[in-house]
Amino acid sequence: MQEMTKQSLSLADSQGGRSGARMHGLALLNPALLALLFWAIPAAHADEAAMWAANATRPVPAGAKVTLELDRSTYFLGENVLVHFILRNTGDTPFVASWGGDYRGASRQLRFTVTATDEAGKVVEDPDPSPRCMGGFGGPRILKPGEKSVSSLPLMRYCAIAKPGIYTIRATHDFGWQEGERKRPVGETKITFRMPTPQQAEQIVNEMGKMRTSSNAFVGKRSSPYADFSCLRHPVYLALLKSRASAGDARILRGLGQIPTAEATMALIELAGAPDGNVALKAATTLNARLPYPKSHYVWRPPGSTEPPKLTIRGRLVERAWDKKLVPRARRLAAKLLANEDRQITAAGAFMITCVGTKEDAPAVLAAINQARNPTHRNRTEPKDNILDTPQPVRELLQAMDALRTRGYALGEGISGEAEILLHFHMLRDDASPRPKRYRQHLLAFGTSSWPPIRVAAVYSLPKEVPPEYRPFLLERLEDKDLGVCLAACVVVGKSGDAQFVQPLLDLIATERHEWLLRGATTAAESLMGGPKLPLLELWVEKLDDARLYPDALDVLQKLFSGLPGSWGGRTDLSRTERRQLRKAWQAFLALHADEIRAGKRFKLSDPAVASALVGRARSWQLPDGTSWPVLEKPTAPR
Repeated sequence: MQEMTKQSLSLADSQGGRSGARMHGLALLNPALLALLFWAIPAAHADEAAMWAANATRPVPAGAKVTLELDRSTYFLGENVLVHFILRNTGDTPFVASWGGDYRGASRQLRFTVTATDEAGKVVEDPDPSPRCMGGFGGPRILKPGEKSVSSLPLMRYCAIAKPGIYTIRATHDFGWQEGERKRPVGETKITFRMPTPQQAEQIVNEMGKMRTSSNAFVGKRSSPYADFSCLRHPVYLALLKSRASAGDARILRGLGQIPTAEATMALIELAGAPDGNVALKAATTLNARLPYPKSHYVWRPPGSTEPPKLTIRGRLVERAWDKKLVPRARRLAAKLLANEDRQITAAGAFMITCVGTKEDAPAVLAAINQARNPTHRNRTEPKDNILDTPQPVRELLQAMDALRTRGYALGEGISGEAEILLHFHMLRDDASPRPKRYRQHLLAFGTSSWPPIRVAAVYSLPKEVPPEYRPFLLERLEDKDLGVCLAACVVVGKSGDAQFVQPLLDLIATERHEWLLRGATTAAESLMGGPKLPLLELWVEKLDDARLYPDALDVLQKLFSGLPGSWGGRTDLSRTERRQLRKAWQAFLALHADEIRAGKRFKLSDPAVASALVGRARSWQLPDGTSWPVLEKPTAPR
């Protein structure tokens, strides 16, 4: 990672709607700041810049100035407008500005605040009022006197400008500065938008189709124009986008999906039934993002905020672009997609049923579950296999059946076929009522040798307090050939409170290598043992020399330390020698302090027994007092 600070890094900018992200924030730092090089902030539903501003600590420097520049003063609606945000040091002393940590999983960099105000003084809508963010790379950057840093911001990701006219654009950033007498600098510029004619709209789409779809910029440098098809959100583009999509250009569905009219929804329904599988799938998933769904998904309010809730993207599209008259068309489309052999297309059809289906659609969903059996029959046995989720499209089909149950569907007493058996077990999950008369018979007949989704559902169907007669079944599932079934069994036994399962869990941890299975088994064992006890710690020490598993091992072992903050930096490229040294250090530590650990002791970092060799270069924490532990010679990458 040290080399990363010595080069310009390309800023990836995926244009996939909410998944679009931009990496921001690497630059040359002086040695005193290397320990602060990176961080990752997990902030689901981050409240834009407010969260960052609240955590700012440095005073606003006197020489900081922000200006905004545009490539042109006039644009057509639908073009991807870049606002070049320029921070300059106009003073005579260097200052530090922090950046980044605000883009992963988001549609834009959330620490920037960008507004557009029309000629009547009205601020236009935010196109993504409920942004999700999972952090990202970031860090401080020093600007010397006369230096500048440029960030090219895609205006339409911040401002949903829908009408032609003259707009005043303002933008700022928290920079890690706390406002006092001096306020954070704000840049301002004006821009004129025109509505294109159909001919001009076609020219804009043609030009966008020839452009690259990422910013290809470097940190602190100005970006050149690039394509963002989500900007084509105006009705003038509707017929053109539908025609292009019908011809096989699925990229422009990003724009069609943003047009807030019922006509655009109808166009997506038609395109989702197209013979081109790629276009059909993308049109179906785009349509699903604007279908009516539980109303809890329509509004959002920042945590702790007293402001009125805001409509989410789905809420706006349902309000403005959904017509109940489209329900029959959508249900017919869903039935067609459910019968498709492509798992993703089937899953898209299942989501449509979840949104607009009726109990009359249940037979088609059950038939799709039976059809899905063959491609999802393989036992998951490899460390790379996904064992967290029921395989697609089974999980989506079960969600559809859950929705239909709320609309009047009921499973009859005469259960037949694997789809109904799966649904039977699925319906009993988290059900506190007594189990049906034939439950045990079904459990032993189908929960032991049927296809993996049925075995998983059977495990989760067990009562929370597992009766003694079902313990042999659970013990067998901890040995199941499908690791996803094993993980489900770990979850259930961890909640059972039954200490008889501790040793089987420890045996599993000692012999398996799948990360998620090991984590599930460890969580269950800690729950039953009352924490990370010595036998569990000794097992994880033996995995410290495994290149894939040593981070997980440290996650468990560092629980013996007290006073550690939640986030840390670290290396993921330790050599074999380093990994073996970690294992040797921990073996010696556990042997020397076994009695204290059995007594429940947690070790302070100031304890002489806690040596830096226990983490090496693998971990580093920024402590509340501003110091780091352990002190590293090199900067580290974020967790």
